[in-house]
Amino acid sequence: MKRRVLIGLMALGLLLSVAAGPATAAPGGPDRYQSTSTAYTVAVLNTYIHNFMVTVNPCDGTITITGSTLGGSWYYTTETVTGTLANGVITFQSKYNGPYNPGYTWSGSFPVAGGALSGQYTGTVTKGSMTASTYKSHGDFVSSMGGGSDAAHNCIGMPIHR
Repeated sequence: MKRRVLIGLMALGLLLSVAAGPATAAPGGPDRYQSTSTAYTVAVLNTYIHNFMVTVNPCDGTITITGSTLGGSWYYTTETVTGTLANGVITFQSKYNGPYNPGYTWSGSFPVAGGALSGQYTGTVTKGSMTASTYKSHGDFVSSMGGGSDAAHNCIGMPIHR
């Protein structure tokens, strides 16, 4: 009788420890590669305001930039912006989409921390808020992108191995 109770208690303990294992490992989990986005206010000639959102891909260090001038301003336009990040400096080229002056291009560079705008025009760049993605897994990221080989080959959501 004692033996049956002892075996029963051991089996119950084993069952509970197996069931509890994944629950204790899930919170937090391993650090994962996440993309970060930072808002910048670019004051060209300290007068003409542009809003840039710079997103960094942690897999290869490339950046994507979206841009526009202030909505409601007489010079409002969306911008197609391309750029690179090297040695703490963002270098970019922008092309106005319209409605103001479609096709106009301009370029410059500024430090990641904000500061002086240099290049074709001078001005001031102010670094704003920064956000990071929160993908729980690589599959979560791939699913959010609608699948495809580009998403599947990206490192975002994969565990960081140190």
